[in-house]
Amino acid sequence: MGEFWKRLVFGFLFVVVVIGSIIIGKLAASLMLLIVVMMASSEIVNLFPHEQDKPLKNIVGCCSVMLYVFFVVLSGNLDSMESGIYIAPIFFFVPLIIALFSKKHDYVNIVGASWLSMIFVALPCGIMAMFYNEELMGIDNGWVLLIFAYILIWVNDIFAYLTGSAIGRHKLCPRISPKKTIEGSVGGAVFTMLFAYFINRFLLNVFLFDNLISNVEVLFLALGVVVFGTFGDLTESMMKRHAGVKDSGNIIPGHGGILDRFDATFMAMPFVFIYLLLI
Repeated sequence: MGEFWKRLVFGFLFVVVVIGSIIIGKLAASLMLLIVVMMASSEIVNLFPHEQDKPLKNIVGCCSVMLYVFFVVLSGNLDSMESGIYIAPIFFFVPLIIALFSKKHDYVNIVGASWLSMIFVALPCGIMAMFYNEELMGIDNGWVLLIFAYILIWVNDIFAYLTGSAIGRHKLCPRISPKKTIEGSVGGAVFTMLFAYFINRFLLNVFLFDNLISNVEVLFLALGVVVFGTFGDLTESMMKRHAGVKDSGNIIPGHGGILDRFDATFMAMPFVFIYLLLI
């Protein structure tokens, strides 16, 4: 199978798994995101030099899974969520305590890998589970907005790549990601905003939400997804460049690792969640 067809087939399967689990329900989506947290945490450890061993992966993975599960549990009840938000910071002290008693691993690597995994991976995945809270979101099908946000991220990725390949001349951030161009980013933003506008006007507000998001508000939502998604992509590229690797892993043939597929999602989804609460 050629590289193009490999990317196409496994990219399609990836979309089916993500969207399918969200449609099935909160349990399926939570399990899918739990797997994402575990795999992405393992990949983050691999990006730390000389620390690609199982004990550290277990430490980082446990810290991230604990924080993620905590937020999934909180997502089921608004009252517990309001009080639980004050407890969440305690989880960030766990790596510090573990590092104090670790004789094998460097203190910075334990704390750095754990905090990076918890902030960049576990926390955003926990926030995604909150889209299923009807009281918090104000609607009983908030998961549709979760799918909508995923699609916007993918649309931006596709059209940024196509536009950049066609007319890209000026590098966006050559120190971190030499292939990304300003023209590609602008093209991705324009197409994503147009897509969001038409989907919101002719599908979401007609059949599902009855003007939950205005056509102007959805443009700013799409723009935020593009900006924060790009930040997420560049952040992961910076980690890989520091580690001297092309991909974070090889779990998805033709696409690399879990971090490679979810990097934009990890920064874009918290923005989407907060934006929807504010409008």
